[in-house]
Amino acid sequence: MDKVSFSPHNNQNARLATIASDIAGTTSSLLYSLAFLYETPGPILNAITTVTGNDNLFVYGLSDKTVGGLDLQRPNGNPPIAYPANLLTNVPEPFKAEATGGSGTRMHHKFVVIDFDKPTTKVYTGSHNFSSSADTKNGENLFLFQDRRVAVSYMIEAVVMFDHYEFRDAISKSPTQQLFLKKPPTRQGDKPWWDEDYTNSAKARDRELFSRPMD
Repeated sequence: MDKVSFSPHNNQNARLATIASDIAGTTSSLLYSLAFLYETPGPILNAITTVTGNDNLFVYGLSDKTVGGLDLQRPNGNPPIAYPANLLTNVPEPFKAEATGGSGTRMHHKFVVIDFDKPTTKVYTGSHNFSSSADTKNGENLFLFQDRRVAVSYMIEAVVMFDHYEFRDAISKSPTQQLFLKKPPTRQGDKPWWDEDYTNSAKARDRELFSRPMD
């Protein structure tokens, strides 16, 4: 059943503990994009940190700034970095023209996708920024979707965002270098570019999770 709630809540019907409990109950994958997570200590960050530390779960997450005590890793072990467009040189369009705010481009999404590939999936989103202020002080809205079609849509958006910032990271490291798609090998015995997606255990898990039929 899909649900909607409106803040501010009182202590009896506050939502943070329930959301944190759902995150902690992740059985397959957790994907999220949470603005202000870096300045939002409490049950949500604690639950995300716990799930991230479980090697049996797949976790991808983004915040608009570095979150202390939480290192987010790409499958190859390199942390994704969101670079403000106005700090880079020779950035191609449309990335160069991105709107910026404050010190740079700001990611302002607020959503959590729990077990997108399971019948028990849950998606939390809304203006609510998963903080105690949003829960008990501010006027916010919070949606809970328990629909796999919605979950898959948000999963795709999450992956698109991760790919976007990984691309920005690659451009920032070599802003004058052009990027090309790799071609299949032409000589017998040469490994194809996709070999690591099957031989690297982390990448193989990534591939299987996003390609297999949903339970």
